[in-house]
Amino acid sequence: MANKNKDKFICVECGYESVVWRGQCPNCNAWNSFQSKSDFLEKDDVLDLENLAYKEEERLLFELSDLNDIFGGGVVKGSVTLLSGEPGIGKSTLALQMANQIASKYQDVLYVSSEETVSQIASRLKRLRLSEKMIKLVSCSDLNKILKTLKNYNFSLVVIDSIQMLYDKDDTSPFGSFSQIKQCTSKINQFSKESNTPFLLIGHINKEGSIAGPKFIEHLVDTVLFFQGDRSSATRTLRSLKNRYGSTNELIIFEMREEGLIKPKNISELILRNSDLAGTTFCITIEGSRPLLVQVESLVNQSFKNSPTRLSHGINYNHFMLIIAILEKHLNMKLYDKDIYLNITGGITTEDRGIDLAIATSLISSYYDIIIPKSTIFIGECSLSGEVRAVYQLEKRLNEAVKLCIKNAFISESEIELKNINLYKIKKLKDLSDWIKKWKIQYSKEKIG
Repeated sequence: MANKNKDKFICVECGYESVVWRGQCPNCNAWNSFQSKSDFLEKDDVLDLENLAYKEEERLLFELSDLNDIFGGGVVKGSVTLLSGEPGIGKSTLALQMANQIASKYQDVLYVSSEETVSQIASRLKRLRLSEKMIKLVSCSDLNKILKTLKNYNFSLVVIDSIQMLYDKDDTSPFGSFSQIKQCTSKINQFSKESNTPFLLIGHINKEGSIAGPKFIEHLVDTVLFFQGDRSSATRTLRSLKNRYGSTNELIIFEMREEGLIKPKNISELILRNSDLAGTTFCITIEGSRPLLVQVESLVNQSFKNSPTRLSHGINYNHFMLIIAILEKHLNMKLYDKDIYLNITGGITTEDRGIDLAIATSLISSYYDIIIPKSTIFIGECSLSGEVRAVYQLEKRLNEAVKLCIKNAFISESEIELKNINLYKIKKLKDLSDWIKKWKIQYSKEKIG
């Protein structure tokens, strides 16, 4: 019987080729060794990296350079980005502002809303004073209709708000299920690569703070951005959690205003306000490639419960408990019967160990009711032995402190010497004892016993 597909067959044992399938190879006499050649890669498909010419990805650039940095140099054409965050935190506002910046420099942008009506989106555009001509709006939840429509246009960027509200008729699973979300994301990813069109997908997070639904589709997208902040504060942060085309260490801080999200000229000066309180200290962390001044505030209070309350916001809870144990051991502080609360202000979350010394000093300040001068910062990692260890990019942090006119810096022992700032190098936490007594006498009525 003739082979209708004209497919060739190859012996997996010796490589002998045949136009028909054979039970036994006439060359090596192996049985059942013939398979379709279409199931194998051609020799030309196996590339040699030495002779491979590297081609730079085409990117779309934003007006705000920080947005370009968090994407690794701009939005790559044909890429899919997932923007997640709590409901009402400002994801749609950020997406519209990003779309406006792309549309003003390139072609029109399509904003697909599956949650809000077109009139609601248009009203937000007017409030944000964005260009209404360059951004096209459509309200639809049927993914097949959206993709068919996109084939007739050439948009520079497509925004989907949100991925949880899309559905695919080809998938019989319930609307909004994990299967639907995964199917829709897969189709979007395939269309994006074939048409070279970048997509921005908006996704919500659940009560635990993780991405609901889209959490298990992170491997399908190229970039994952996390937008967070404290609703009681105007500060918002945009962090990169995954990026196939750049670094995942970048961070942008915005200030939410009536006209939208604005990047403050100097976020550090904004943090330095209203800091003359006990339990408040400052540290300069490294977020991505940027030094950032952060404020640490704590409250240590006598507990009348069997199990004292311990609560931290902005740092890992286990690490918070570790610093408490270090203070109890090496500074003889009785914290076992105290309610302790710790907060990194501005809704900022950090895993930088260089903030350890600032956290320890903040707890000491609240415990003894001492006011730490706001012109002082603390940079160092606290070890279990009570030592203060050096942190990476210390000089870069201190140069940022000089720009902010900070007068004093407590750091670990190092060979760094800078002008316009007093460096106090300490080896152990116990070395803070003299300073604690000095601050107690100067800023509080009571004396340490």
